[in-house]
Amino acid sequence: MSHSTEPRSGIRRLLDPHAFLIAVLIFVLIVLVSRIYLNLHFLDPLGHSLKDYEVTDIYYSQIRDRQIDLEDRIVLVNIGWPDRARIAAMLDRILDAGPKVLGVDIFLSGQKDSLVDARLQATMKRGGERIVLATELRDYNDSLDIFQSVAVDDTMFSNYTQVGFANFPGNPTRTVRYFSPSEPGPQGQVMAFAVQLARHFDPAAVADLMARGKPTERIHYTATEDHFIRLEPQNVLDTTYDLGRVVKDKIVIVGYSGTDDWNDPVLDRYYTPLNIRYSGKGKPDMFGMVIHANIVTMILDSTYVRQVPDWVNGILAFLLCYFSLLIFIWISHHYHGVYHPVARVIQIVLFALIFLIIMYLYEHYRLKWDFSLGLIALALSVDTQLVYFSVLQFIRRRRQKKHKGQPAER
Repeated sequence: MSHSTEPRSGIRRLLDPHAFLIAVLIFVLIVLVSRIYLNLHFLDPLGHSLKDYEVTDIYYSQIRDRQIDLEDRIVLVNIGWPDRARIAAMLDRILDAGPKVLGVDIFLSGQKDSLVDARLQATMKRGGERIVLATELRDYNDSLDIFQSVAVDDTMFSNYTQVGFANFPGNPTRTVRYFSPSEPGPQGQVMAFAVQLARHFDPAAVADLMARGKPTERIHYTATEDHFIRLEPQNVLDTTYDLGRVVKDKIVIVGYSGTDDWNDPVLDRYYTPLNIRYSGKGKPDMFGMVIHANIVTMILDSTYVRQVPDWVNGILAFLLCYFSLLIFIWISHHYHGVYHPVARVIQIVLFALIFLIIMYLYEHYRLKWDFSLGLIALALSVDTQLVYFSVLQFIRRRRQKKHKGQPAER
């Protein structure tokens, strides 16, 4: 099956109108299919898994260096059973130990026992701006581009502290890949919980984050809870324990970690790319305060993830498709009998090579290359060019038969 029998040399071998036209047809097909919504319910589980999967998840769950280097700037404290009297006692002990900033990743909504609440309020007053309370943004208005309400802690606590929203950008799968540094609230801009913590520890690092001007940042996960100093309620409340040696001048985050006798297995837990099952995940793998700790670490170290621009992806995808078509057309022309096995081997090699490049760029340069468009085009190129030339031959034969049936001119 061929489209030309004339030998070509030099640059002309790289310029093939058929390869160009097939590449254009492949991309038109991809765009058309992407615009079509297929309401096939039996494919919902598969679609859910694919939406929740990215190639770089393999790096986080399988390839990244698992050596545990302790992050000594951040201390995680498990609050355990959410009893306000115990929370007040724990916060008092931590404040006495002299942390740089104390983040409370617990919603203290509503008033309960007046005596206990009064004691907790006194703790908040004493901590002042050193304490950051977690809030939640709600009721996003698309037309106004603003969150119309904030689920704040009770004002008897939040009036004396700093606040920061702890919710993450919405997604249907609950996998946390991004965070918003700040969002517009009913009273103006509200900073994220992790950003507020980092601001108290290193204002210059947060200034650099804000200077990036990005509405959302991809989280570069570097640690599980095993990478942080962790304290249990009994450690904090033990007056013989030298708490200052552990938390002085550090970022302390108080929240749920499910490591004590009281353990709600789903409370404040999320899926992350570190989940060992990177496709079709089982149970959520990370507590909220550990995600916040990862974000704080990324801000302090300026280890932001960079993204290959979409227009660069588009150009590279088209070039890959075009030059792979040149190879496949040449094989089909010269070795048509073994076209399929040879073409498939080349496809597999190219897929593996691209995967290695994606992993290398992400591991060494934190450069995320979402090349799904190019991979889809490569997958379609082998069979599309066969269909194209089959249709082309069919048209040529019809024309030849039509010309043969016409009377010769006199």
